[in-house]
Amino acid sequence: MRLVPIGLCAAVLAACAQPDIAVRCPTIRLPLGTEQVTRFADGPGRDITDVVLQAEVKFLSGSCDIFEDNIEMTFPVAVRGVRGPADQDGMERVRVFMAISTIQREVLARREIPLTLQFAGNRTSIVSADTVTVDIPKTVDQDGEDFIVFLGFVLSEEELEYNRVEGRY
Repeated sequence: MRLVPIGLCAAVLAACAQPDIAVRCPTIRLPLGTEQVTRFADGPGRDITDVVLQAEVKFLSGSCDIFEDNIEMTFPVAVRGVRGPADQDGMERVRVFMAISTIQREVLARREIPLTLQFAGNRTSIVSADTVTVDIPKTVDQDGEDFIVFLGFVLSEEELEYNRVEGRY
């Protein structure tokens, strides 16, 4: 007789519990060869004394809210820069691209984020960080796993080739 009330209480409590629903945000990826940049001073020299800037882009996983017709995703992006010996003015501009694609790699949107790395005084390294919010349109039957967010530096042909030759990826 005592087991019936205990069993009834357990059944009621189980019915009231909300199941945990895992929200799957879009994956963030850094395309090979775009996560770093090395800039050299004008001229033919390409050794360590000719480096103006070395930088890398990083991100941390963020959060997202999935609605019926869009996904709102927020995540921090950081660029760490190291001032090279050939830098003259202590200021370098870089651009980070962000592209949203389907999992089939169909690009839906792309934008560039300009950043200025200012090395104050005799500082040789700096981190510039910002929080990015992305609004991804979707259909009712799509979720976060149907999209990929790509981040990386906008590189010149020379900068990309340097990354390839140096085996940076």
